Amino acid sequence: MDSSKQAQRAVIQFLSAGVSGTDIYSRMKNVYGTECMSRTAVFRWCSDFRHGRVSTADIPQPGQAHVVITQESIAAVNSLVRENRRKTTREIADSLSVSKGTVDTILHEHFQYNKVCAQWVPKHLTEDQKCLRMGVCFQHLLRYCTEGNNFLSQIVACDETWCHFFDLATKQMSMEWRHSGSPRPKKARSSIRAGKVMLTCFFEENGPLMLEWLETGGTVNANRFCDTLRKLKIAIKNRRRGMLSKGVILLQDNACPHVAKVCKDLLQHFRWEVLHHPPYGPDLSPCDFHVFGPLKKALKGRRFTDNDEVRETVEEWFRTQPKTFFADCIHRLVDQWDTCFN
Repeated sequence: MDSSKQAQRAVIQFLSAGVSGTDIYSRMKNVYGTECMSRTAVFRWCSDFRHGRVSTADIPQPGQAHVVITQESIAAVNSLVRENRRKTTREIADSLSVSKGTVDTILHEHFQYNKVCAQWVPKHLTEDQKCLRMGVCFQHLLRYCTEGNNFLSQIVACDETWCHFFDLATKQMSMEWRHSGSPRPKKARSSIRAGKVMLTCFFEENGPLMLEWLETGGTVNANRFCDTLRKLKIAIKNRRRGMLSKGVILLQDNACPHVAKVCKDLLQHFRWEVLHHPPYGPDLSPCDFHVFGPLKKALKGRRFTDNDEVRETVEEWFRTQPKTFFADCIHRLVDQWDTCFN
């Protein structure tokens, strides 16, 4: 059975000579079921046929997309978009004296354009910085191919981050299951980050080595970081026997205290190697791409009153992470280097 619009209109045209619109709709509903035209459409077509309409086809409307869309209009839309990619469809339509729907059709169907927001990045890298990143990652990949997992097992990653007394939960975290008629939950805007404390963490593939907290009013400078490194050496000696004799490869960013001369001299005295890390490379830092994100997510929406509560919660979070969490973190470095190089 043909249930197309043309077939149903032909039925209405045949019956409209002696049958009321209500009876026509009732008969068609019994025959076509869910595919039947709406009651309003049946009544409208009955009226048209009784007033002399003969054709069952749609009457072409002036200004339809297939009439307005020409090679000239397509080229004009593309030209305006290339001149200013932030121009709205309404502005393009007004400039060309066409409908907004015509512009939408040209943009989406002819050019497959989609309007997207800019992605936030820490910094726009120069060509020299990109080449440096690629060269560093290539060197690390070559070393991994030569030494294998022995290379990764020597890496100790470290970085600093702020842990806040209160950080707003994300909109997605506040979603709840509700009935369609239930009132939406409400959440008042709150003051975020009433207080904060800085965490410095050190870990390797077997788990955390040391978590150090910055005292209130303190600053991270070269001398303080040297004291931290001395504490780290003691922690490695107590927790990872044999690691010092095997060799330690410290992976840290290029913050001023990390690259100060006194720190370099101390690391040389320890006979520790510093793995070269290009500037502005959070995607190459295990703390940034694997650890701090889940940690901050666990703290979001929770409210702390002092530094001790923050410390206890963060330290508990590190203790409860499975051993594979940190092993996966270190081994992900290979994928990150490969992605950056390729």
